[in-house]
Amino acid sequence: MSLETSLTDDGFVKFEKLKDNFVWFYSNYDGLKKDFSNQYVAVKDKSQIDNDCNLEILLNRLNLSNCDESIVIEYVNNRLYEVICQES
Repeated sequence: MSLETSLTDDGFVKFEKLKDNFVWFYSNYDGLKKDFSNQYVAVKDKSQIDNDCNLEILLNRLNLSNCDESIVIEYVNNRLYEVICQES
């Protein structure tokens, strides 16, 4: 296997993990909304690993500067979700 193929495969695996974490986040949004309303939530390996109201504090705590993982960080906004549901 060439180095180029290896890097491409590694990138694809990371992309798939990232996609899976986004799918998990939005599939579990209702539960996250109850526990982490108006907070940033970090998801790794399809599981919530940390949360905080302050994104900068969360990023510092996760120490993502040297991280090579596919971690999703999304904001759980209770009010926005209710507005979207009411309009549907």
